[in-house]
Amino acid sequence: MHAACEDRLSGLLPLLPYRFSEEELVQAVSTLIGRPIYVEARDMKGNFACGLRERYSDREVISFEINTSPLHRSHIICHELAHILCGHKGSIRYADIPSDEELADMIDWSVLGISARTSYEEQDEQEAELMASLIVQRMYRATVMPAKRPTAANERWNAMFT
Repeated sequence: MHAACEDRLSGLLPLLPYRFSEEELVQAVSTLIGRPIYVEARDMKGNFACGLRERYSDREVISFEINTSPLHRSHIICHELAHILCGHKGSIRYADIPSDEELADMIDWSVLGISARTSYEEQDEQEAELMASLIVQRMYRATVMPAKRPTAANERWNAMFT
């Protein structure tokens, strides 16, 4: 699974600068899949999921729990992006949402598939979690380590003093 995730990332990383932000990551994945990806904060009511991906024919929508830390937010977004990169169709159905009418009402049920970050028993969830961890690791490692092949002026400067 680790090798497969690394392989998928090898197609994404050339689309990103050495130091990349969450927004640049979302844009790169959007470019790679050829559909827009919208990211939004939602009050998930704390009892179903801390992240949600809705797959439509013309777009992807990623939602994250509004009341979470910045690092957790990044991980949730990367986890949902990993579902997209892995081609996961989504396994959540209306009946799977545990008596949370407010959350169920937030979802446009013309959706083609839904993935929700709830547990890690399914292989899709394990794969998305591993891939998210690899993405976050690259995102944050780049903030403290110089580029191996610096191209931008600030990367050359950092490499010189490391």
